[in-house]
Amino acid sequence: MKTPIAVRPNNALFNSLMIFSGLTFMLVWLPLLRCLFDGKTYSWGQNYFGIFFNSTGIEAGYFILIPFLILYLFYFYSFYWVRNRTIFYIMLAWFWMHNFGNLIYDIIKNGDTEFHGDTLDVHISISSIVIPLSVIALIWVVAVILKDRKLPEVSIPWSRSNTRKALIILSPLPIQAIMYATGEAHGLTDEISVVITIIQSFLLAIVFFPKKIKIINA
Repeated sequence: MKTPIAVRPNNALFNSLMIFSGLTFMLVWLPLLRCLFDGKTYSWGQNYFGIFFNSTGIEAGYFILIPFLILYLFYFYSFYWVRNRTIFYIMLAWFWMHNFGNLIYDIIKNGDTEFHGDTLDVHISISSIVIPLSVIALIWVVAVILKDRKLPEVSIPWSRSNTRKALIILSPLPIQAIMYATGEAHGLTDEISVVITIIQSFLLAIVFFPKKIKIINA
């Protein structure tokens, strides 16, 4: 298998948007694991541009999370590792539309939206924060594109550090599976597993950070 090569140097602007994206990646990663490991004790649902997907455990609606997961992984990968930068810009546009475009559409169509997290007893009114967040995210995306066009092209191979970070971040999965499957619904073990899953959502992006190098200006 060909070793992936990063074509842009590690930088704070890219990294910050990638980690911020964990906030929305969580809405895929959390139900993906909970439906899989919790089974019929966990229900999930999401409106996506007027179509409502839902499942209790693993049902038909669950499988929409699989392409979302693949797209997110490719989105993270595209920041540094895709040579065709137009593809990277398309993935940035997808990220904004998938999350903020969808939320704005839902607010326009249905009014206020509320996020419910029963295990941690979290209930958040989305409409009060989605507009400023969408503007911030759009500015962030544009700033990343402008930054990318000024960065030099580099050649940084995927390192053992990248693989090691992936193994460390995903290593709790067997423990999460046991705790989700055997713990009391919304009990302490559920809460611990949810916290671990949320942390993974934010940390997974760092797997795709290339090794830092010194850039020598000619």
